[in-house]
Amino acid sequence: MTPEIFVRKLKKLGYTPHNAHELLGVGRSSCFKYASGESEVPKVVELLLDMYERHGVPDRKKR
Repeated sequence: MTPEIFVRKLKKLGYTPHNAHELLGVGRSSCFKYASGESEVPKVVELLLDMYERHGVPDRKKR
C-alpha cells in the first residue's frame, strides 16, 4: 500500500495520521512513518483498513 492510499483510506474513515493510532492499535509514530513512506504499511494494517471500509468502524473505535 502506498502512503497516498494509506492517507486516503484514513481520511475516508474520518482519521488522519495524527490520530490513526487510536483506530489501528499501533504506535503514533508508526502512522506517521506509513504516511510519509518511511516505513512500509504492514499487511495486517492494510487488511484492517479494508475491513473497516467494507464493514464500518466498530462503535468503540469511533471518535
